[in-house]
Amino acid sequence: MHSLHFPALINTTLSAHYSRPKASMASPEEPYVVDILEGSQHQKYSWMKSIQDQVMNYNHDQEEKNWKKTSIYRLPEFAKKMKETALTPWVVSFGPYHHGEHNLKPMEDYKQKVLVHFLHRARRPLIDFVRAIEQVLDELRGSYHHLEEQWITDDKRFVKLMIMDGCFMLEILRLDPTTGDKSYPDHDPIFSVHGALHKLPYIRRDMLMLENQLPLRVLKVLLQVEAGESRPQMPEEEINHLVYKFYGRNGKSKNLGLHVLDLYRKNLIEILKIIPRSTPPEINYLGKQAMPTAVKLHECGVKFAKSENNCINFDKGVLELPVLEVDDSTESKFLNLMAFEHLHVDIGSEISSYVCFLDELVDSAMDVELLISTGIIQNALGSEKAVADLLNSLTKEITLDSSCEFGGVRGRVNGYRNEKINKWRATLLHTHFKTPWTVLALAAAIFLLVLTIVQTVYAGISYHMKPTK
Repeated sequence: MHSLHFPALINTTLSAHYSRPKASMASPEEPYVVDILEGSQHQKYSWMKSIQDQVMNYNHDQEEKNWKKTSIYRLPEFAKKMKETALTPWVVSFGPYHHGEHNLKPMEDYKQKVLVHFLHRARRPLIDFVRAIEQVLDELRGSYHHLEEQWITDDKRFVKLMIMDGCFMLEILRLDPTTGDKSYPDHDPIFSVHGALHKLPYIRRDMLMLENQLPLRVLKVLLQVEAGESRPQMPEEEINHLVYKFYGRNGKSKNLGLHVLDLYRKNLIEILKIIPRSTPPEINYLGKQAMPTAVKLHECGVKFAKSENNCINFDKGVLELPVLEVDDSTESKFLNLMAFEHLHVDIGSEISSYVCFLDELVDSAMDVELLISTGIIQNALGSEKAVADLLNSLTKEITLDSSCEFGGVRGRVNGYRNEKINKWRATLLHTHFKTPWTVLALAAAIFLLVLTIVQTVYAGISYHMKPTK
């Protein structure tokens, strides 16, 4: 196979159309700068000059700084085509990626009404919020990967987006779904008790879409302006608490989260008590091998139990797992969390590892039924097969090192399974107790064997008891 070397190709092309200054030849430390001759016939090579200018101005530290700002990503098209309904918002957009989409437009007019309520309660002019957002404009833009030109060149439009969406998110996070917000009309479609009951679940779901995130720095700026001089520095822990409370969680993150999905992920890791990626000495080849399903492990003598402390652990033949509630939001929640782990450099793959671990255990409705019977899975989705299909679908197109967060547990489980007595038990169960017919056949064989033994013993006794002449 022949490989095409692009630098050589470019230099060959340049030699016929460009001249290299002698001064550059005398100073090898200086980068090679091409001089483009004037004339329309050479305009087709303007991209080369653009690239060369970027080479001249390249700054490694600045590039690293720009990448570190990014925390909100566009998903690849192939991923959205496979699971579009689970990866895109249904009722409301936050941020630029889905702004203005036809099915989300009804909420845009409503956001303006919410902004009026917010400003009326804050007793602060809108211009104060605009100026505060303008001061962090570059940071907010940098949070988004691959922004369209309209959001880069039009400062006013981007500032308006941040304020409209930020104020709406703040009002939503503050809403008590049991009482509603009394400052809004009793028939408000969202902030009344009726509206909160029926609309909040959809908004709560949309706020966990990776492409639908808003930097929490926006909320911090808005809250600081709202509080005025009385609280010039809004405690970041309070903003995190708003998010945790909205999702019914008790989080401990003191530093401001990147966005709602980031905080939700951190809290889930706290709940599951997942140890960050490491390589303990106990991880050997058994820890890198996939585990059998729950039913097959059960046949080997493995018992399943709910974890008292939410840890995944295996000890003395008992595999302890946290309780998992599976409902209509499970697929969307896990897919977006896994996508965030896949795209964001500064975090690990704890949630992805957990989902892959579950996928190894569950292959059929029988596996789900076993885990439901032990209280590990709470099925709010429907049939056991639907749960199995959902868990299996989450890990499609995902490649993960099997020795990651749960390699130690996997190694102990596989080691227990490979013990001779447990392998013998599994073989016996698979061979003779797989169906009712094999059980009956085994019972009949044992019965015949016992009869044969009894008959033989009886014949022997009769022979020895026979009187001699």
